[in-house]
Amino acid sequence: MLSIALPNGSLEEGTMKLFEEANLKVLRAPRRHGAKIEDPRISRVTVMRPQHIPRLVEQGTYDLGVCGHDSVLESDARVSVLQHFSYSRRTLGGVQVVLIGAENDTTSTPEHVPPGSAILSEYPGWTRRFFDKLRIPVTVEFSYGGTEAHIPGDYRYGVCVTETGSSIAANGLRIIGKLFESNTVLIANHDAQLDEKKKEEIHVIRLLLSGAQDARDQVLLIMNVPTSNKEAIIKRVPALKEPTVSMLAHGKGYSISSVISRQKLNEVIPDLLKHGAQDLLELPISKVIRGW
Repeated sequence: MLSIALPNGSLEEGTMKLFEEANLKVLRAPRRHGAKIEDPRISRVTVMRPQHIPRLVEQGTYDLGVCGHDSVLESDARVSVLQHFSYSRRTLGGVQVVLIGAENDTTSTPEHVPPGSAILSEYPGWTRRFFDKLRIPVTVEFSYGGTEAHIPGDYRYGVCVTETGSSIAANGLRIIGKLFESNTVLIANHDAQLDEKKKEEIHVIRLLLSGAQDARDQVLLIMNVPTSNKEAIIKRVPALKEPTVSMLAHGKGYSISSVISRQKLNEVIPDLLKHGAQDLLELPISKVIRGW
């Protein structure tokens, strides 16, 4: 059975929602870190600060973990990244970790940072490794957050996380370069994947979570179509592979169903109706799993 570490704080809401959508609802009393998922594959669940998760998964204390990819990179933990999820601290999509400086700073890229520069970083370990690879000696200090407040008065450069860049601009600073992008990831212990039973259990959990995520962007459209309009509709309806076509009772037309991206709905539905679709139903989907 698997042990899983889940994040609290800014990633908690998005993680709990995804697990619930995957029928892996996390049961937890208020303020308690110990939790439970009623699934025969899962024996232990702990909710903790995401920065601790990569190391604990690397050590084998937990088989699986969910955390920010930035925490994995900062810790330099040897873990397998199994899946990227499309949510971050507050929004859908990811965040960016950037090098910032004063608006009038002449540094054009991170590669042009002068040797000996002082950098205040929310990711000190990763920042040191980054500039070591560039062979640029720098002094890196750990930032507890609010990095923008110290640039350029206390430090010439800062490394921080941003989603929109609005706070950086509001403080009269600019982004010199994007260092990496981060979103939420599912990670696994290497040794756990060498155990055949655990490997399969891990694969199932990944499928359930990724299937729930993919379903967010899809709906099932079902429509009735007169026989004379069947071919025109089939040509126009998007599908994962091909739409499903079934003859109606008494041979009076067809029922056509297809999984369609939400983004295309407002264009697809009027087009289908114009070409003969009738009695159109739009249904939510819980999971989209394309194969083992």
